[in-house]
Amino acid sequence: MSEPHPSPFPTALILDTSFLRTIGGAGSEPYQTFVQYVQAEDRELYLSSGVVEELTEQRGYISVDWVDRADTTEWITLAGELQLGVRVHDGPRAGEVMDRVHERLAAFEQTNPDELRKTDSELPAVGVMLLGSTPHGSVGILMDDRNAERAITGVIENSYYEGRIRVIDIWTAIEYMESQLG
Repeated sequence: MSEPHPSPFPTALILDTSFLRTIGGAGSEPYQTFVQYVQAEDRELYLSSGVVEELTEQRGYISVDWVDRADTTEWITLAGELQLGVRVHDGPRAGEVMDRVHERLAAFEQTNPDELRKTDSELPAVGVMLLGSTPHGSVGILMDDRNAERAITGVIENSYYEGRIRVIDIWTAIEYMESQLG
């Protein structure tokens, strides 16, 4: 499950659609806290291709256009196409992590894996890519989805990525950010 104490907070943050939907728009306090923290602490945000697709579909339901922001700000980056063969040291390949998370999530959701979107499953695969191609020592996946949190955490436990790819739920993240902003 999500980390109870996310300190030190990762410098790279992969955002799930559930997180972005829950923090709300520019008028909400969680949104303001999040943006202030990211800018003050020089954090980099990443959107996976699956999240971009979901955000595009939900354009009318999420008040901030995060995809447009990725094109116009330096602190949000589109992660690009998944490189499933990437691995860091002796950790499993990004594609293996993605497949295992997808299988676990389908079991938790009691859904046929072929009918389940791979958006949540690709988030730790993006984490593997970032660890392998950027100077970030750890990557945080920010989300508001208990089943996805459990599936991701269960796959990265006892692997090279444990402690390096960290799942942090929205309220733990916002509480931590508030404490750091004073």
